[in-house]
Amino acid sequence: MSPSTAAPHKKKAAIVGNPNVGKSTLFNQLTKAYSLVANFPYTTITVARADVAIAGVTLEIIDTPGILALDMLSEDGMVTREILLQEQPELIILCLDTNNLQRSLILASQIFELGVPVIVCLNMIDESQLKGIHLNREKLEQLLGVPVVETVASEGHGIKQLLKKIPQAALSRNTIHYTAAIEKGVREIVRCFPAAAAPSEAVVLLLLQQDQFVERDIRATYGDTLAAEAGTVAENVRHRIRQPLARLILEKRTRWAERISREVVRTRAHAPNRTGEIIGSLARHPVWGWFIMAAIVYGTYFIVGSVGAGMIVPLLDERIFVPLNSALGSMIPWEPAREFMVGPYGILTTGVANAVGTVLPILTLFFLVLNFLEDVGYIANLCVLSNRLFHRVGLSGKAVLPIILGFGCKTMATLTTKILDSRKERYIAIFLIAFAIPCAPLIGINLAILSYYRISAFLTVLAVLTLMEIVSGLLLNRIIRQDTASDFILEIPPVRLPILKNLVTKTYYRIKWFLVEALPLFIAGSCILFALDKLQILAMIKRLIFPVIATFLNLPVQVVDAFLLSLTRKEAGAVILLNLAHNHQLDPVQAIVGTIVLTCLFPCFANIMTMIRELGVKSALFMLLVISGFSVIIGGAVNYILRLF
Repeated sequence: MSPSTAAPHKKKAAIVGNPNVGKSTLFNQLTKAYSLVANFPYTTITVARADVAIAGVTLEIIDTPGILALDMLSEDGMVTREILLQEQPELIILCLDTNNLQRSLILASQIFELGVPVIVCLNMIDESQLKGIHLNREKLEQLLGVPVVETVASEGHGIKQLLKKIPQAALSRNTIHYTAAIEKGVREIVRCFPAAAAPSEAVVLLLLQQDQFVERDIRATYGDTLAAEAGTVAENVRHRIRQPLARLILEKRTRWAERISREVVRTRAHAPNRTGEIIGSLARHPVWGWFIMAAIVYGTYFIVGSVGAGMIVPLLDERIFVPLNSALGSMIPWEPAREFMVGPYGILTTGVANAVGTVLPILTLFFLVLNFLEDVGYIANLCVLSNRLFHRVGLSGKAVLPIILGFGCKTMATLTTKILDSRKERYIAIFLIAFAIPCAPLIGINLAILSYYRISAFLTVLAVLTLMEIVSGLLLNRIIRQDTASDFILEIPPVRLPILKNLVTKTYYRIKWFLVEALPLFIAGSCILFALDKLQILAMIKRLIFPVIATFLNLPVQVVDAFLLSLTRKEAGAVILLNLAHNHQLDPVQAIVGTIVLTCLFPCFANIMTMIRELGVKSALFMLLVISGFSVIIGGAVNYILRLF
């Protein structure tokens, strides 16, 4: 291959930093790709990657989950650490939290010890200045010995300067000097390895602290013999020092961070954002917080139900989809082909029209509300408010975050349970996420369904689902033995007005992801229903479960279609209920029961596979069996009770 046609060498650059310091926003600005951004921690639970050409070199930019230190053993922190230690990026873009520089510098000290060129990004510098925190960038650059750039990634400020300085990334000249015994021990361990391929100081220090994951990686990289030799030397060093190594190392890093912070940080009196502080305080207040949440829920119900389902969807159906489907149907002379395209289970009528004409406008409004709440900082305050309640059902600590995230995407929320240290909390959280928590698309359609009836229908569904979650949590908390508890330490972000451009961008990408992922499944679901209908299998299924559907649950037999479709996407099944409600084929009790059962019966296929991955086949299938059984029983009980009144 000639030089002119050769592909440029691609290096890796990892964006690393504490949680909620704007890493994903920075990734979006640098790459013009999109990684989900929100104003609360643990938003990034998967790794996003994109290529950028800088100074003739192609860099693969990696957006990593937030991490407090390399010796953290939480699974989200492990993801970042594995990227740093195993993929060994050639460059690190280190995001420091300007509002808590000392804590960020403790992580920075470990990053510098990796022996990788670093460029430091002081992101969200505007917020720290509003708080009266001013950093001397030039002094910090001098002390660290690496380029330092100030940015406000949410507004695009400083991005060009950062791109310009990335090629100047350098090894830090300001490393920590540990005690003589520790430094001698590090040198002894390094001598166990080939000089040209010795592990970094950061890895050796982790080995000294008996980090099991590092010990495993060293065995895999250097072989059992070399790893055993290094392990023996490390044991001898620990025996000589006798004091807790982790504490000695942390003390040195803390003092180093304190010294640098004192030299570069200047605080000044400022006018605090009293409005934001008052709103945040009220949002997590044990009394007023619930009133605020109720107001937000009602506002969402009105916007999504009355405006989305009541006005926009009928307008689109009347002006676009009904005439379009009618016109297309008249153009297809062959009856089977016409039925396949625009019949009761047609690709266009059940697939495309439901996804684009019904779900899309409802979801757009719901995502706008959800994204606003995320960006304004309400979600973190809701986590604190909810913690008081969830603590009583065995979900103390960090488990609150996956539960809250479940209202966005149940599959991603299930993955987020990796942050929990307790297997008990992980099991309870995964169960509650799969059981009575509707994901964002399903919430939107459920609100649309219930908007056709009095608000008492919505309040009944909300009350039943909430009660189901609480009772399930209480029972699981009693049944499952406690192993370890998770502490709940959450830094509350400031309440701030979202940037309109970012709000629209995030809504656009969430809708785009929905269409890319869900539209094919809507079409596939309609094809499956069409085939089942033509093969008479659908009629047989309806006859088999007719006693449960029609007698016990008192639902029309068409709801079977909804239950089958919900296996692909929950909202695909919910659209069937929405159409029944729109055509006045459901009375209020049927709408309530149908919504409850569809929400709880079983999660979508993607979430089922994630549950199997996290819990194992036996535990996940047993959980799904219990969930499905209880969903039908509770639906029947609600139907019986409501029919009495």
